[in-house]
Amino acid sequence: MENENRNAQKGMQLPNPHLAQMTDDNLYHFGISRTSHDLPALFGDVKFVCIGGSARRMENFAHYIGNELGVVSENERLPNLAGNSDRFVLYKAGPVLSANHGIGVPSMSVALHELLKMLYYAGSRDVTFIRIGTCGGIGKSFSHAMYGTCVSTGVPPGSVIVSNAAVNGKMEHAFETVVLAKGIHRPIIVDQELASEISSCSRTEDPFKIILGKTYCTDDFYEGQARTHGAVCDISEEDELQFVKHLNSQGVKNIEMESAGFFALCHKAGVKCSVVCVTFIDRLSTEDVTADADVLSEWTQRPQVLVARFIKKRLVISV
Repeated sequence: MENENRNAQKGMQLPNPHLAQMTDDNLYHFGISRTSHDLPALFGDVKFVCIGGSARRMENFAHYIGNELGVVSENERLPNLAGNSDRFVLYKAGPVLSANHGIGVPSMSVALHELLKMLYYAGSRDVTFIRIGTCGGIGKSFSHAMYGTCVSTGVPPGSVIVSNAAVNGKMEHAFETVVLAKGIHRPIIVDQELASEISSCSRTEDPFKIILGKTYCTDDFYEGQARTHGAVCDISEEDELQFVKHLNSQGVKNIEMESAGFFALCHKAGVKCSVVCVTFIDRLSTEDVTADADVLSEWTQRPQVLVARFIKKRLVISV
């Protein structure tokens, strides 16, 4: 434990003075603790943490990035390091951790708190966090009185959006949470250099668009995203269309449910992060995901390909 504390002081620092006084810490939702696992040995070399909603998707990404880095053979199956828990999964492929975070900021924040502490106790240094996800896009051609004629913002389904800004459900650049029954606001800060570096990993032969854009983050999939086909609804289809057009006019390229909390918490913790998502639908056309399973599977791999290129580039540069 003494050696672990020394490593932690050299590596990642977290803005919580209570952690230095703890002799053990049970990272319950991953089934890992400081006393049950040798965290410096397991995670001290981690440089990238990639998280996404789906457990299966992040397992697949772990094997994909492991193959790309040459640290996992094609038929090798990585162990789930969070096997003592049924909440999240955790895989390690060389210097890359891959974990799921569930849906929405509340679930994501639980995973992110514990991953940050895991790497703090491990003494990890210069770690970059990347959320790899799916989202709804905004950007098909449409007529709008404000612009007079047809407007095309070019975000077809299957596009990859790298967030260069994010706003909450009120269109504010702040994440709202409650501590001690009081509302607090934390700024949503996006690392522009990191976002640009990831988006620059595109290639001319890519069969999809890679776009830097603003992300609208909501607390709900149905009402919060102006969908009219949830279990309850108090808005009209015209309300929905006008709202999505308004988002478009404000430069929003996609809608998802984690970016505001992710950017704000990572900034508060002092770690670099980015959000890379593939669009499944165009919200100016439909509320529903209509592409078949094979198409969605291929689209899901697109942000993984881009992130893998970025990681490989960074590792080559650092050698």
